[in-house]
Amino acid sequence: MNDTKPWVDLLDEDEDDYLFWQYGFNSWGSHLDLRWFTSVHAFLSEAALGKTNPVALVLDGVVPRGEETKWLSTMLLHPSCQQACLTMLSAQIEELPHERYMRIGATDHLIKPVSSNDLNVLISTVVGHIEAHQQH
Repeated sequence: MNDTKPWVDLLDEDEDDYLFWQYGFNSWGSHLDLRWFTSVHAFLSEAALGKTNPVALVLDGVVPRGEETKWLSTMLLHPSCQQACLTMLSAQIEELPHERYMRIGATDHLIKPVSSNDLNVLISTVVGHIEAHQQH
């Protein structure tokens, strides 16, 4: 990991998912580093120490079902996340949660990638959000 590059924090319990995302960032987002946290609590512990200030966060199933809105609000209010794009991932997009996430302040709510092509599109989308956010 290169501490001079901006980075994306992936919050995901599954190491296989992390390895998949790492492959994706190495392939299509190599100007960014990927950091992995297995829980929101692990991320917040690092953030409390001032050790993380990502340009984007990707949350993939690390919060208890039904508490996504609460945790999204918590993350968006956290000082280390206030300048970051925050993308929520789901196995499928349901209209009501999607609208709620976007209204609260998520940058995007996308379907979890299951193929290299899906991952390429998703990383391109996250990179696009980062670039648009940095221009403001």
